[in-house]
Amino acid sequence: MNTLRARFLTAQLMVIVLMMVLFLVAAAIITPRIHGRLENNGDPRPPRDSPASNDALRAEMNYRSALWRAMLISGGVASVAAVLVSVTLARVIVAPLQHVTRASRRVASGDFSPIALPDATTVEIRELATQFNHMATALRDAEQRRAALIGDVAHELRTPLASIEGYAEGLIDGVVVPGEKSFTIIRDESQRLRRIVDDLQALSRAEAGTLTLYREVQDMQAIVQRAVALIQTPLSEKNAQLHVHAQHTKLLVDCDSDRMVQVILNLLTNAIRAVQPSGNIWVSLGRDDGMVWCRVRDDGIGIATEHIARVFERFYRVDPSRARTTGGSGVGLTIAKAIVEAHGGRLSATSDGLGRGATFEVQLPQHVTA
Repeated sequence: MNTLRARFLTAQLMVIVLMMVLFLVAAAIITPRIHGRLENNGDPRPPRDSPASNDALRAEMNYRSALWRAMLISGGVASVAAVLVSVTLARVIVAPLQHVTRASRRVASGDFSPIALPDATTVEIRELATQFNHMATALRDAEQRRAALIGDVAHELRTPLASIEGYAEGLIDGVVVPGEKSFTIIRDESQRLRRIVDDLQALSRAEAGTLTLYREVQDMQAIVQRAVALIQTPLSEKNAQLHVHAQHTKLLVDCDSDRMVQVILNLLTNAIRAVQPSGNIWVSLGRDDGMVWCRVRDDGIGIATEHIARVFERFYRVDPSRARTTGGSGVGLTIAKAIVEAHGGRLSATSDGLGRGATFEVQLPQHVTA
């Protein structure tokens, strides 16, 4: 940074020297001619060897001498003033940049503490520091999410792996009798591992924005009907009541129908898990302000206010006691939100509190026919 300060001062001094040279050259060339014209009534060259000519020569020499002295004195004063101003500017600009440079080194080493700038700082430098602090905060949050993701993935994989390992060792040692039951458990745990890996792959693509979408004009009611047909078995097992209502006959959207069925199916599955036996689930559809919406509401366990903002975080479960076999992998809503946003829509959640149900709303841009 000292090199930057030296270059800054050097550049300022070069500008000062160049301006002074140009000023002196211009003054030396132009002002004598103007002076001569004024002295000789518009004629810069009086007759030679005349008294007027000798007087004009002496006057011109005196004028040049006075002019050079004045320019040198004023130039020296201006140079000193310019140097002082340049030093001050260099200190005001370079010193805060030194703070930013040191902060960037701290960020590279894993320290995301904010920049503390001195009070005498320009607005632009303060804005730079503010944006840098925002970046450092975002990097810190990303690092925390990365560490949490590694821990969550390890936790999700550990249980099925431990089960498979236990049964395999039991079969080898003769403790577990080979049979349909033991082999079925190993197969089920292997499928569970595969589902986790599939979810992680889908999550990675969703968060990276690389999901492949095969979009075409679809009726949102048809998408909901496909999703409803897929949840009839868990719906009947829970003895829950499903109510579907559409406010309009045609709710056209431009979307990947399979992906949107996946979204609605995830919301319906979560609603079935949330309701008590003989509970109710309502699905309503409509359009408003150029958006087609689909709301999935239940009268189940509800969501506490502090959990609403986090329900779309990966591996986050409102009830940590729910295992994967009963509560899913914890990435379904994260994937659903990414799918909806990839279509230019929004997915939101609301709840009046614990025991008062929850509502999830999907909004997609309405397709307008020509």
